[in-house]
Amino acid sequence: IIGELVPKQIALRDPERVAARVAPAMTILATVSAPLVFLLDISGRAMLWLLGQRGESEEKVTDEEIKMLVAEAEHHGTIESDERRMIAGVMRLGDRAVRAVMTPRTEVDWINLQSDDVATRKLLMETQHSRLPAGDGSVDAMIGVVQTRDVLAAMLGGRALDPRRHVRTAPIVHDQADALDVLSTLKESNVPMALVHDEYGHFEGIVTPADILEAITGVFRADLDAGDEENAVKREDGSWLLAGYMQADEMADVLGIDLPENRDYETVAGYVLSHMHHLPATGECVDAQGWRFEVVDLDGRRIDKLIATRLPGGHREVR
Repeated sequence: IIGELVPKQIALRDPERVAARVAPAMTILATVSAPLVFLLDISGRAMLWLLGQRGESEEKVTDEEIKMLVAEAEHHGTIESDERRMIAGVMRLGDRAVRAVMTPRTEVDWINLQSDDVATRKLLMETQHSRLPAGDGSVDAMIGVVQTRDVLAAMLGGRALDPRRHVRTAPIVHDQADALDVLSTLKESNVPMALVHDEYGHFEGIVTPADILEAITGVFRADLDAGDEENAVKREDGSWLLAGYMQADEMADVLGIDLPENRDYETVAGYVLSHMHHLPATGECVDAQGWRFEVVDLDGRRIDKLIATRLPGGHREVR
């Protein structure tokens, strides 16, 4: 108690002051004992060499250790809960492919360069976006990005409506590229939008700096469509209403479950499908990792909303 626990607690309570006071004595002790430490180190290395342990030891800090430190810092008030969530978002981003943060093609507004003037004017008047991917007759024939202000400025200047003249070259990225690498690509591009394609060259979606920011901070309410809710909403009975498009790793943080590293899905809908092994109907349930997932809303064949209810003895949510 006196030799270890009490000194440790004193140091933890005021680490900077204790470190400053013991530093001179520790410097002298380190200098005096340096020959003995060197001898013991050599002896230990020699013994390990004789036992066949000849590689260099790897001292790594794992993601779990960092998360524990961040959680401890939040518990003691060193950082705010919002800061903890952002740190967790940054760590998740490092493990994500761009496919996990992009806007999928089914939700992308795009301008068809072969459309007539009436359809093009209607699109420009109704769109809420300042940039639109431009396709030459098909969504799989994307050739660049059109900034709506360029088209509108030309029209206000008395020129004819011709969006093809205003197509800007946009970077094309693979859907399995690291999200952080794509962020670097966007920083160097003249157009803050990248076109995402799969290995077969099919257009899969778009990614912007805003998509990557949302992966770190969460969805901005202003970006939600009318009637949309947040990705995860806790209900009065303790269950969670989850969006099918919510990222699976975000869901894992909310529910306190572990996901396999080599998984072939990115969203909550994909997670549920991996356990059901078929396209579900509304009301179907599946139990997984201490939770019951019930499909409560479908958008065509896509799982739109689910309810996650903790089973007796199941995992506890962490948020």
